[in-house]
Amino acid sequence: MKVCSGKEMEVIDDITINKIGIPGIVLMENASICILNEIKKDLRGITNPKVSIICGQGNNGGDGLGAARHLFNRDIDVTIIFIGDYLLLKGDARMNFDIARTLQIPMEILKEGVFIDDEIANLIQKSDIIVDAIFGTGLSKKIKGVFSDLIDLINFYGKHIISVDIPSGVDSKTGAILGNAVKANKTITLALPKSGLYLYPGTECVGELVIGDIGIPKIVIDEIELKMNVLKNEEIKSLIPKRPPRSNKGTYGRVQVIAGSKGMTGAAALSCKGAFRIGAGVVNLAVPESINYVLEEKLTEAITTPLPEDSGKICEKSFDTIKSQLEKATVIAVGPGMGQTLEIVKFMEKLITNTTVPLVVDADGINAIAKNINMLKNLRVPVVLTPHPGEMGRLTGKSIEEILSEPIEIVREFCHRWNIILVLKDARTIIGHPDGEIYINTTGNSGMAVAGSGDVLTGIISGLIAQGMNPYKAAVLGTFLHGKAGDLVANELGLHGMLAGDICNCIPKAIKLYYEN
Repeated sequence: MKVCSGKEMEVIDDITINKIGIPGIVLMENASICILNEIKKDLRGITNPKVSIICGQGNNGGDGLGAARHLFNRDIDVTIIFIGDYLLLKGDARMNFDIARTLQIPMEILKEGVFIDDEIANLIQKSDIIVDAIFGTGLSKKIKGVFSDLIDLINFYGKHIISVDIPSGVDSKTGAILGNAVKANKTITLALPKSGLYLYPGTECVGELVIGDIGIPKIVIDEIELKMNVLKNEEIKSLIPKRPPRSNKGTYGRVQVIAGSKGMTGAAALSCKGAFRIGAGVVNLAVPESINYVLEEKLTEAITTPLPEDSGKICEKSFDTIKSQLEKATVIAVGPGMGQTLEIVKFMEKLITNTTVPLVVDADGINAIAKNINMLKNLRVPVVLTPHPGEMGRLTGKSIEEILSEPIEIVREFCHRWNIILVLKDARTIIGHPDGEIYINTTGNSGMAVAGSGDVLTGIISGLIAQGMNPYKAAVLGTFLHGKAGDLVANELGLHGMLAGDICNCIPKAIKLYYEN
């Protein structure tokens, strides 16, 4: 499903109105009806309900004014609280304001720079539903003064809060909180979801997300060529690799894992298990020779290859031993638990220069690349990097704060510059492609913030590539299923005490939710 920024939505509106010829007031009326329908759902079972609709000076306020009219026409006790200078209203929003005044819908006007009186506070406190139609997607400066005070009242007294398009105070592109923000129980986003609805910290203000159809033609959305996406159930079903009846282990590919060091055998094991659990046919694990016996005990199903080592870690000479094995692989996963030495940097340089199959690089593989990022110039195959924000900082020279404040733009820029696929792991993981395409992952939970979780993801993505998936789609689907497996564990065990192995064991259950044979 396509996702847009506030500015992209402005372009879509402009084309719809000025090129297609659908008047803005029609779109606003459709938005008002979407809001009305959600209010009616949430008022079920409430006797003599009271609704307060808080409207600002822009089109977001105009949507709220239209919804108030529909409620008033249905004899629902509704009051408009208009904040700002109504003389500044223009166009369609002004039309809805004038209609509300003509119909004598109860209205309180709160001017900027004044204190909120007890009457408005009591209205908010007594309302069964408060509709936040103060600021829309065009907000770009911090909220302060009476606007911030009003948001505090809404959040404190609101029994059930519905935000229109985006909770007021949330940046529609980045999800940043612009000074203060409404904490909604439900958000009705119009036409298309906005990226800020999915990104932290703004996503914590969204509540239930409903997408309201306001009549934007599909050809307009297609014309814009939006680059941001989230996965829908229908897409997931179409992406999962098929399992034909007449098949064998070779049908589902060979994953070559290069991982582990003394004291870090678990990382290697979890990557292998992730690849098997997602459906790979064969997994070969190459590890330093001194820990090979440990992995043979841990992994009954995997084939192991002992490598020459330097103090319990992979070294440059390890490549000569593994080189012939790489030619048999469908995909190579490298990095988990390898450690950080100059020898590993040299190993990674040789691997990247000589490999002929897709690479999935995680953890210490990424740390090695960060020490000589120009090795990426030697790439001849698709590469998926899976950094967390700290590793991304090492790759880019940016602080974690910078990365978390603009994750989509940073991922997009890095992918384009180095021609790689990138999975920036976070509470909302961002998956980027060199052509600018972005997926925002919506699965997962805080229980997954545990050692080994990322190693499982490395195995999952590699296992999907082994089964013939396009590496980018494998990264998108793999991240989604990894998070869904974590959600299944959380539903059963809760968030506390989740282990990476629990996530791994639930991967088949996650697939089963969507797979149709």
